Amino acid sequence: MARLISLKVEHYKGFFDEQTIEFAEPNGNAGSGLTLIVGPNNTGKTTVIESLLLKGHEKFKETERHGNTSPIIQITSSEGCCRFSKYENGAGIRVEGRQDIIFEVIQSRRFWGHYFNEQLNNKELAILSAQESSRRNENGLDIAGIFKYINSGSEKKNKFNEFMKELVPSFTNWTIDANDRGDYVKYESLSCDHHANILGEGMISLFRICAHLVNQNDESVLIIDEPELSLHPTAQKSLSNILSSASSNRQIILCTHSPYFANWEDLTNGAKFIRLNKVADRQCEVFSLNNESKYSNFIGNNINEWQKPQILDVVAKEILFTEKILFVEGQEDVGLIRKWLKENKKEINFDIFGYGVGGYSNMSMFLSMAKDLGLGKVAALYDSGPDADLHFEEDEKKYPDYCFEKLPTSDIRDKKVRENPKRCLDCEHNSSAKIGMFNVHGEIKEEYRKEMNSIEDNFIDYFSK
Repeated sequence: MARLISLKVEHYKGFFDEQTIEFAEPNGNAGSGLTLIVGPNNTGKTTVIESLLLKGHEKFKETERHGNTSPIIQITSSEGCCRFSKYENGAGIRVEGRQDIIFEVIQSRRFWGHYFNEQLNNKELAILSAQESSRRNENGLDIAGIFKYINSGSEKKNKFNEFMKELVPSFTNWTIDANDRGDYVKYESLSCDHHANILGEGMISLFRICAHLVNQNDESVLIIDEPELSLHPTAQKSLSNILSSASSNRQIILCTHSPYFANWEDLTNGAKFIRLNKVADRQCEVFSLNNESKYSNFIGNNINEWQKPQILDVVAKEILFTEKILFVEGQEDVGLIRKWLKENKKEINFDIFGYGVGGYSNMSMFLSMAKDLGLGKVAALYDSGPDADLHFEEDEKKYPDYCFEKLPTSDIRDKKVRENPKRCLDCEHNSSAKIGMFNVHGEIKEEYRKEMNSIEDNFIDYFSK
């Protein structure tokens, strides 16, 4: 069975120099076949989908190519087949090589016909999906025929209902009914029946995604563009789990702006996390996390860390989507910095990573992750102390383009030694363990006000450039 290995794009739309995306291949583990593609708007996610679906009879428009430079779009499969396009006279395309990958596509605009009378087989549906979904401005595929196919077998229908009940707890069943305009889908909930033509966008999205998952063709690659549209966060999390499970034996490409579809477990199981960036608002570039890196090992060892669950929670996943990020050591740094900036009426023009990285010893790993993601503006704030100073110096040399600052104290807030476990950590009679710029109540000390102001202004200036 052929697998999609890579896509190379060069001199096509926002892609100038050669950029290559390597796709995840399923190995039986949840998430192993998932390729997650993220990035700010207008960085090339839709172009990647269109490149995969390029057909020989199309033409490169003047706005899609770079002068007389030949656009190159090359797809490589595990069977050694290689399909590539080449710009010829005028705006023509010559497609060479055999394409042995079938693509099923679920667009971000999920319009679908509510009435239908035809039934297509599995392969025909997959091929039609690719044919009808190749351009962003088309209305998409009338997939209603796929429901007749699912409805014809109890196993497929039961699986579909299982998915839908997980995503929509009130869902009970669905049927195909008929009226003067033709057959249509009607679904049942605990309280009433719902006609397909009055379903909300979120429900339509779930129906279509579940239909493609149930109507699974192991030889096809399923592409889903922005599955989060019109979906409640609870449904997003449930759908993410379903897609992770489905990608254990099927290749799924997911373009998203939602952190709920980024599961660290998937990355450690072999998923590819791809980020697209646009350099100087002109040139799209491909970056990816390395799931054999030091930070990937850290993620694998700390996914289920019960004492510090906040380090890798959903807020931390926003590193995949941010453009300007500040790393700090702990959650008190996050809270006190935000409090300070708000009290001093300073505009925050950057994101702070999660609830901190969990100490200065973890800082280098997360800086490495930011670099692999291609984040152009990254800053880090360290405590002072012999060990912390050493990490600060090493990281500053390793990442000369990033901004580094250091507190003049051993912590951001005063900490007390707990002599008696029954006593409060912050009791005044306990001896001091750490001296901070803020007192135990989170108030800035006057002797550090000027220095704190300087540190934050340096960050704001750096992120403003």
